[in-house]
Amino acid sequence: MNGSTAMRRNLTWARVLLIVGAFCATADAQSNSLFHLTGNQAAPTTQPALGAREVLLPAPPMLVYPRLGQDDDTPPPNEVLLATALIAVEAPKPRKIKVHDRITIIIREEKRSTSDSDLKREKKWEIEAELKEWIRLNEAHKLIPQVFPAGNPAIDLKYDDKYEGKGQVGRKDTLVTRVTATVIDVKPNGDLVLEAKKDIKVDEDRQVIKLTGICRSDDVTVQNTVLSTQLADAKIDIQHSGPTRDATRRGWLARIWDFIRPL
Repeated sequence: MNGSTAMRRNLTWARVLLIVGAFCATADAQSNSLFHLTGNQAAPTTQPALGAREVLLPAPPMLVYPRLGQDDDTPPPNEVLLATALIAVEAPKPRKIKVHDRITIIIREEKRSTSDSDLKREKKWEIEAELKEWIRLNEAHKLIPQVFPAGNPAIDLKYDDKYEGKGQVGRKDTLVTRVTATVIDVKPNGDLVLEAKKDIKVDEDRQVIKLTGICRSDDVTVQNTVLSTQLADAKIDIQHSGPTRDATRRGWLARIWDFIRPL
């Protein structure tokens, strides 16, 4: 009975020592990360001695771990903390986007325009002219004065022109869609050159969307999307064809009339 009791006490003390050791290792790793220590730097620890004297004891040296694919400003991972702490999570590595990768572009474009015009024109002019003297050739082909037996020819012309026109044009265009683009180039500063094309055909109606632009790699979300408003040098070309487009399109005679504008 005494032997089993002693064995249980030894096992209990062994568990207590293991828990205390793990807690001390976690506290040491957390204190090192809080003081932002790198390399072989160690935070000085003090241990009170007998009396009022304090002895400065150096902390155990920390291991230097290599930085794999990280920037110079990014601190190295704390391997001790990751190995002992239950809630420690290693920071995810930044994604590297390469040529031929796919990125979804969310197109949200809205355009409104209003134009008003008012034109008034009035023009008047008068012409009064009378021919009193003139010349002619006689039978001998000599110049002689011309006589007007019915009176001198005269012109009396009056012109009055008035024009008044008013026009108003209002337009609102909204485009909301998604299109997947291909990375065709990666600039030295990390900017991405995107190119996309989408062809939609429903019965006889057809819609072709072409898009090109440049975006920052930081603007690409974790869902692999980017907004069209975040694109630089964006060019969006949309072409419609089919019966719906023909129904809203002007005829060739109306287009010629508007081009000539005789009035």
